[in-house]
Amino acid sequence: MTPSSSPPMMPPPPPAPPKRNTPLIIGVVAGVLALCLLGVCGAVVGGVAFFNRGGSPERPVGFPSPRPVETDDPSPSVEPTYTFPTAAPTTEAPPPPPPAKIGQCIAVSTTGQFQGIGNCNGTRGTYRVVSIDRSQGDCADPDSAYITEDGYRMCLERHLVRFRCYKFPTGRGWIVGAPKCKAKGTVHIIDIVPGASNGNRCTRDYKWNRWYRFTDPTVVYCVMKY
Repeated sequence: MTPSSSPPMMPPPPPAPPKRNTPLIIGVVAGVLALCLLGVCGAVVGGVAFFNRGGSPERPVGFPSPRPVETDDPSPSVEPTYTFPTAAPTTEAPPPPPPAKIGQCIAVSTTGQFQGIGNCNGTRGTYRVVSIDRSQGDCADPDSAYITEDGYRMCLERHLVRFRCYKFPTGRGWIVGAPKCKAKGTVHIIDIVPGASNGNRCTRDYKWNRWYRFTDPTVVYCVMKY
């Protein structure tokens, strides 16, 4: 049956006499000596020292220092620097040399295409270069012929030689040398009269049947046309 009340408290027993810890110390010392025989004397002695001092443990002399933190990069932490390549200074290529020099005679096609440097004796070359302009400005004589080659404008004047044969264009066009003299449509230069306005001053020593007057520069060619 469950009791309805609890019994009164008994008075506490008298305190036990204090125990002496001499046997405990003797036992600890004996245990330490036994452990020294097993090779762990140093660790136990350290533990005993800690137990006796009651302070915080200190690293025994000769213990290895903590393992260093390993890293994949053995180099010191340095902010990387970046060197961006600089573009090489651009230098404009020098212009090509002019295709001809002032005073030289050149050959052209019937369409005015540059055919190369000829000569001024009439065997090859029907125009003489009077100016060369890299900027391709206007010629001094706005009515003079010109061609553009290699970025240069070459202003020209006709250069026909007496007793040479040529092919004259119909209307405005380019004069070219005749591959064969006396062929149909060719003209044979018989006389040249600078500054003339008609054929009245053409030679009477040779036969001719037509004259041509040009104004840039002004000249009359007395010719035998075939």
